[in-house]
Amino acid sequence: MKLREFQSYLRKNKIGAAIFAHPDPCITYFTQMVPSHAVLCITPKKATFLITKLDKMKKVSGIDIQYFSKDWKKKLSKKTEKLGVNKQSLTVSSLENMKKMFPKAKVVDVSSTLTKLRETKTKKEIQCISKACKITSNAFDALIQELPKKKLHTEQDVAFFLERHFQKEGGEVAFPTIAAVGKNAAIPHHVTSNALLQRGFLLIDFGAKYKNYCADMTRMIFLGKPSEEEKGWYNLLYTSQEDARLAVADGVKYSELDKTARKSLGKYEKKFIHSLGHGIGLEVHENPVFSNGKVKHNVPFTIEPGIYFPGKFGLRIEDTVIFDGKLKVLTVASKKLPEIAGW
Repeated sequence: MKLREFQSYLRKNKIGAAIFAHPDPCITYFTQMVPSHAVLCITPKKATFLITKLDKMKKVSGIDIQYFSKDWKKKLSKKTEKLGVNKQSLTVSSLENMKKMFPKAKVVDVSSTLTKLRETKTKKEIQCISKACKITSNAFDALIQELPKKKLHTEQDVAFFLERHFQKEGGEVAFPTIAAVGKNAAIPHHVTSNALLQRGFLLIDFGAKYKNYCADMTRMIFLGKPSEEEKGWYNLLYTSQEDARLAVADGVKYSELDKTARKSLGKYEKKFIHSLGHGIGLEVHENPVFSNGKVKHNVPFTIEPGIYFPGKFGLRIEDTVIFDGKLKVLTVASKKLPEIAGW
């Protein structure tokens, strides 16, 4: 992904080499591999990728892949005045090792350039994210068909069902599934537990990963028959998300979308305790962040307003979207509140 663009940047800035150590996500970005351990060294003219014999050797265009050898550090060490590193994903110990390998080089942080490269997605990346979103949406549809059978009894049962469905469609888990029933849903990052399913709101925040690229979606389910007041809470949040979605346009600040969603919540704005969204790609949370930046073409992000009542219940609705002149919602599962009878 954009290897030549990065090499062009190295040339222009007279950076002799950039080195990345596991588990830096930029290794997967440039190689499209997820190694168990690896080092990637990129110079203006070539790229060398070292992996262990525990991983399968593959062919990657523009990258020389080799197994680690006893003298691998010596092989990678080059005379250079500038060494590029990604400080956002670099441990202190890795940095110290790099300085030993390139003792005369000035260390230069190239993380901002990498962030810009990764933020705007290629056609191939968008296809992978779209597929991950389709797998995620399909899993939710399957769950709606499964719940009335009363074979799922706990939050963990729900999470396992969804994650198994990802695998059936060729995906994997992008992040630990959040299944939260009742008062647990008032905790945005609730850790899925053995809590029994019961009448009330069931919040599910989940996503599949396809060829290393992630989806992120949150849907609400009502176990039993909701009262008019409970329907009202859901409709309030749904309207908030719709208003934010309709406000998306080229160049609009993410902070303005956030303000739009909060305005729709009226006096319950203070119950919305997190950001409206985040960027998504190789990582579930990556640039852009909603505290700065604007909507741009081919930069996927999420829209996820929520309202939370500690000790009672919480609601969140989330979609992964992308703008290419018009907004496309990639997580297409219905947002009509499902009602599962018999609870």
